Formats: sequence, C-alpha cells, structure tokens
Amino acid sequence: MIGHHGYPYRTDVKVRVESAWSSIELYDLLIMMFDVHRHLTMPDTRVIKLIKHLGEKVHSKQKRVLCMNKVDMVEDKKDLLKVAKEFADLPGYDKYFMISGLKGSGVKDLIQYLTDQAVKRPWDEDPTTMSEEIMKTISLEVVREKMLDHIHQEIPYVIEHRLMDWKELRDGSLRVEQHFITPKPSHRQILIGKNGSKIGRIGIEANEELRSIFKRNVHLILQVRVARKRNA
Repeated sequence: MIGHHGYPYRTDVKVRVESAWSSIELYDLLIMMFDVHRHLTMPDTRVIKLIKHLGEKVHSKQKRVLCMNKVDMVEDKKDLLKVAKEFADLPGYDKYFMISGLKGSGVKDLIQYLTDQAVKRPWDEDPTTMSEEIMKTISLEVVREKMLDHIHQEIPYVIEHRLMDWKELRDGSLRVEQHFITPKPSHRQILIGKNGSKIGRIGIEANEELRSIFKRNVHLILQVRVARKRNA
C-alpha cells in the first residue's frame, strides 16, 4: 500500500486502515468528510472514487452524510454549488453539509443533525471506565499526535510505532514504553533532535496529556531506533 508521499505504509498504519474498513458497517451513521477547497484546486481521483463508492447505494441500517469542509477557503461560493451538484445524484447520502471547521460555519447544523440521529439505548460498556486495551490505544494515539505536531515533514509516515511495555505499578501509576523504529539513521536523528530535544519535548507533552486523560501518574518512556536490515 503506497501513500501520497510515495513511501509504503508501515505495518501499524496498514493495520489501522484495514481495521477501519472492516468496521465501517458497524456504525449507525457515517460521515464522509473531504477538503472541498483541495477538490476544486487539485482534485484527487482517489477521493472522488471513494465518495462515489460510499454513496452509490442506500444502506438500510446506516445513514451516510457527505460533508464538505474548508468552505472558508473557497473564494467564489458558486463553486460550492458546482461541487454539491457533482455529487447530488448519489442516493447513499442522507444529507449534505458545507462547513468550515476552522471558522465554525455550518458546524452547528451538523451537530444538530447528529444529535437528532442519536438513539437512546444502554451502554455496551461502562461509560465511566476504560478498558486496558482502550488505554493502550489512547497512549499510542497521543504520542503519535505529538510526534506529528513536532515533525512537519513526511518522515512520520515511514516510522513504525510500537507499544513495547505496559505495567501498572504498586502506587497505581502506569509505566508505558513505546518505540519508534525508523528505516534510516538520518530519520532517527531528525526525530531525536539536537541533544534529544525533539523526542524529549514529544515525551513531556504526551506524558502530560496522558496523565490528564488517565487521572494518574504516567511514566512514559520513548526510544528511537533504526530498523534492522533484513538478510537478502
């Protein structure tokens, strides 16, 4: 599987994509959101194909919504009507929304629609607690988010990210160890930063957020290493 950056997706990314597709039918409502400004300036055939694929037929057990984001960046608003018309004949979408996540335009209408669709029913799990598996997933997502905040190149897409160890200590705190595995030594150096400044900042910010989410002390350990070369 090749990303837009030209590099192959690493195992963790591929697994997440496959997991998302395998669970797409499980939800009562699906939002297909795309960048309408990019669609008008640099249309991507893959995105167009996906929009049409998800909207080609009505799903009796699931409502689908087409959401055009970043309308604030479109200077000629008539262009928005052209895009709406382009996808108007897709029966699979129950509603169409034009929003600006940055400016807030149209967001209230989307929220109201989602609220109206909500169904009261018993929780599948206790809403006041988190399972260990959910906590592990959250820890990976938080750390990866902080990494993306600090590295604005395409290098993150070729970095493998693993949870190596998870322990609850006697005092109730958590010891969490995660590794970043880079394909090249140069990528490792970029992620580490001068004198460890970059990976250190990522760790500090992620640790603070995890403590806030889990309501307990977290000892986050991050390591960066280069992938071993496979024998030919």
